[in-house]
Amino acid sequence: MKLKVKKSLVRGEYHLNFQTVGFNDEETEKINKFGSPKIDFSSDGLGEHGIEKLDIYLKADSQQEANELIERIQNKIKEKLGELLSKIDNFSGEEVIEI
Repeated sequence: MKLKVKKSLVRGEYHLNFQTVGFNDEETEKINKFGSPKIDFSSDGLGEHGIEKLDIYLKADSQQEANELIERIQNKIKEKLGELLSKIDNFSGEEVIEI
């Protein structure tokens, strides 16, 4: 998975838009099995968003604040993606049971 970050400076405000793109086969398979993990952005005033179709927008007052936001958002996504990839499907399969 990749995180696309669009940055623009508009009238002294630092605008940031984050989108998740480019999921690999393993990530797609895990999402299909376990669902799209929710990431809690409540501390940034954005609520919860699924990792699969993430598209969030933030503003910062300074370049330093914008860079800190980028790092924080990136770390939250990395953490949830790591949790997803570490999951193992011990349920799916087929068995024949003697009756």
